[in-house]
Amino acid sequence: MQRLISFLHQPQAYRRGYLSRCYLVLSLLFTVPVSGAEAAESQAITPVYYPGKLRQDYYTDLLQLALSYPCATQYALLPSDLDLPKKRAFDLMNAGQGIDVMFGSASNERINTYRAIPFPILRGLMGLRIALVSSAEPNILKNAHSVAALSRLRVGQFISWSDTAILRANDFNVEAASTLESLYQMLDKGRIDYFPRSVLEIQQNQAEHAELNLQIDPYILLYYPTATYYYVAKDNNSLADALLCGLEHAQQSGQLNQLFERYYGDVLQQLNVAGRRVIKLQNPLLPAGVPLLRPELWHPLPDNSASKQ
Repeated sequence: MQRLISFLHQPQAYRRGYLSRCYLVLSLLFTVPVSGAEAAESQAITPVYYPGKLRQDYYTDLLQLALSYPCATQYALLPSDLDLPKKRAFDLMNAGQGIDVMFGSASNERINTYRAIPFPILRGLMGLRIALVSSAEPNILKNAHSVAALSRLRVGQFISWSDTAILRANDFNVEAASTLESLYQMLDKGRIDYFPRSVLEIQQNQAEHAELNLQIDPYILLYYPTATYYYVAKDNNSLADALLCGLEHAQQSGQLNQLFERYYGDVLQQLNVAGRRVIKLQNPLLPAGVPLLRPELWHPLPDNSASKQ
C-alpha cells in the first residue's frame, strides 16, 4: 500500500512512462520462447531506456549498434516515454527512475555527477563551426587567415553558451546577446560581423531565418575540440562497460563510421567542410581524459589549418 501511495504521488509523466515500460518489458518477455536454453537466455535480457518517445536518429541507432555486440549482459533498447528537460532527465537517470542512458556534451560538471562513457560519439562535429554572415558582406571572412584577423571583427554569441567563454579565451571580440533570436537580427542589421554555428545546425538556422539577409560563409571552418558522450547513472558500471565495449567494437568494425556517414556525410559535403580553411582554437573547458590522441575517433580536418597566433 505504501508503494502504491508513493507511486500515485509521482508526476503524471513518470507514472505514464512507468506503466508503458512495464508493458514493454512484459511484451519482451512473452514474445520469446519460454523453454530450454532460449528461456534462460530471455531472462538475461536487461531493458535500457532512453529519454522520450520511440524514435530513430543517430543517437538511438548508435546505442542499438553498441548494445548489439556480445560484450556482457544482453540488452534491449526501449523508449522511456519520459519527455523532460535535459537536466531533469539526467537526474532521473542518476536516481534510477525510468531513464538509463543520456547523451550530451562532455563537461567537468557532468563527468563529476554522472558516469560518462569516454568515447566521442559525434566525432567532434559540435566543435566544427561555420559562420553565418550578412548578405551585404558575403566576403567578410575571405581574407581571414588567423585568429588575429578574426579578432578584429565582431562575433556574436549567446551570453550563457560555453562557446562564448571559449571564443573569449582565444581573444575574440565577442558581442554577447541575452536572446538567441536577437543574434540573427544583429547580424542582419550589421551590428555583428559573423555568427558561428555548428555544422549540424547552420543550414537549418539559415532556413529558419529566410526573411533575413543571411548566408553561409564559404571560406572558414573554426575548430575547437569538443566531445559528445553517452552518460549513465554514476553507479551503473555494467551498462557503462557494455557501452564502451560496444562502441569500440563498432569503431573497429567500421560500422560506426558507416552509420556516421549515413547521417552526416551529405551535410558535410554540402558545406564543403573538406575544402575550407581551418582555424584551430584552444578549448580551456575541455575535460581531462577526452581521447584527443586517437585520431580514428574524430572526423578528419582539412590540412590547410592555422592555429592560434
